[in-house]
Formats: sequence, structure tokens, C-alpha cells
Amino acid sequence: MNTIIDPELHTERVTTNNKLFLIDLKKNHAGYYMKLSEISNQKKSSIFIPHEGIAEIMAAFEKIYSMIDKEKT
Repeated sequence: MNTIIDPELHTERVTTNNKLFLIDLKKNHAGYYMKLSEISNQKKSSIFIPHEGIAEIMAAFEKIYSMIDKEKT
């Protein structure tokens, strides 16, 4: 069986608290999607978000970040 891996079209790296986060833009037969991976203690966990869900995820992150930011001030 030959496994085809979708290539990364773009990757952003974020390092914080001894963790590495990779945010990959990828594309397959169904369209674009984002792969968000956490690498910590030599373990890797990933989630996949289809193009249609990225804007909602970003809005949720912004809402949560805003709540934390307000709490800090």
C-alpha cells in the first residue's frame, strides 16, 4: 500500500513553554486544510481543520485571547 502525504504549502512555527507548535497549510483532493501540531517531550499530536472551519477557529481563539487580555489589565 502506497501512502501519499499531502505536502506543506506553508508552515508557521511557534515556540512557547518548551513546546513547538507547527501550523501547516496543506491541500488534498477535498481542498485546503490546516494541520495544527504540538510537539512536546518527543511526542506529536495533530488536529486537522478544513478550510471552511478555519475562520471560526480563529474567531474563537481571538475571543478567548481577548478575555485573557482583559483579565490581565
